[in-house]
Amino acid sequence: MITKIFKRLTIRAIITGFFLTFSANFFVLFCRASGNLFNQIFIESFIFSLNILLIIILAAISEARRFNLKFGATHLISFPLCILLFAQGHFVNPQKLIIAFSLLFAANILSKEINKINPVKDFFALGFIFTSLSYINFNLSLFFFSIFLVIIYIPFKQKALISILLGIVAALSILITISHAITGNIFYTQPEILGSHIFTPFKDNNSEFVWISIVIIALIASLLMKQKKLQKRSLFDLGNSGNFMSIWLVISIIFRVFDLYEDESKWLLSYIPTAFFIGNIFETLTKERYREILFYSLLFVGVMYNISLI
Repeated sequence: MITKIFKRLTIRAIITGFFLTFSANFFVLFCRASGNLFNQIFIESFIFSLNILLIIILAAISEARRFNLKFGATHLISFPLCILLFAQGHFVNPQKLIIAFSLLFAANILSKEINKINPVKDFFALGFIFTSLSYINFNLSLFFFSIFLVIIYIPFKQKALISILLGIVAALSILITISHAITGNIFYTQPEILGSHIFTPFKDNNSEFVWISIVIIALIASLLMKQKKLQKRSLFDLGNSGNFMSIWLVISIIFRVFDLYEDESKWLLSYIPTAFFIGNIFETLTKERYREILFYSLLFVGVMYNISLI
């Protein structure tokens, strides 16, 4: 039983998770290239799989808040499954990976307990991160909403607000200077290297029904898990990265509904939080039989979905 491998974060689980991720990426590229083995299919699958593995590790660390062998294993199985189910709207480039990793670093900060949050360093970092993202795409400033929800529950509100402001000023100063030096323009212009393709789905006119269904399931799961934790936690508790992931998921839905991306992306922001909550569903299933049923059900849907694109 494959899900048994992912009960704990072991070397075996990591190797198996990477193999599943590589296989999923390879299969998706193969199907979306109309069943052709194009020249870069192996290298694209390998490079993107390495990045997905790093994303899984960062997402799992933000969930556990400390390193142990019991966290993250379920995400090694949910992220590959979501690759198969994902509605590929456009190519993946270094800029999109930078956005993803930046949001994951923010998730790690926001997963701290209230008594461990540093009102100066942590909020400066959050202000810097979200300002940098907003400089790339102003619509990403929606993530500032998560900071102000956190400030409500900390005692040092004035220090936090000043730190956020300093982070904003620092980020703008650095980014405007770099942009002007490279392009001669104070506004962001994507450098050629950040726009190069890492992962290219050739068909982007596929149906979004499957992925919308998965996003809805993830959203419901996040709400149900939140309701369970409300008995012991405040409405927005820093010690739970699921709060930020929930906001991230909602923002991704807003981006799709109002088409806030600056390219042809559709659901790109939704991949990480959706895979995160699907992984949490695996974690909540105590019986191995149910985990197997969920795994093979999602695998079957994902495989059939991609085969239909050939």
